[in-house]
Amino acid sequence: MYYIGIDLGTSAVKLLLMDETGSIANIVSREYPIAFPHPGWSEQDPADWWAAFVDGIRTLCAGIDPAHIAGI
Repeated sequence: MYYIGIDLGTSAVKLLLMDETGSIANIVSREYPIAFPHPGWSEQDPADWWAAFVDGIRTLCAGIDPAHIAGI
């Protein structure tokens, strides 16, 4: 069995795949942009978070049977 860890950070989503013993099977990171439209402002588009997650999770789990993922 495998378990997935997800860290949605300020500049990237980090994904971790580990087995039931805690051994790391894969780590993937996908960056997304931050906009600074005005001094002191920062903005992000949630669609960028989603796109980075989807791309990253596909890479993270490549070659793994989804039935073997026990939790996120």
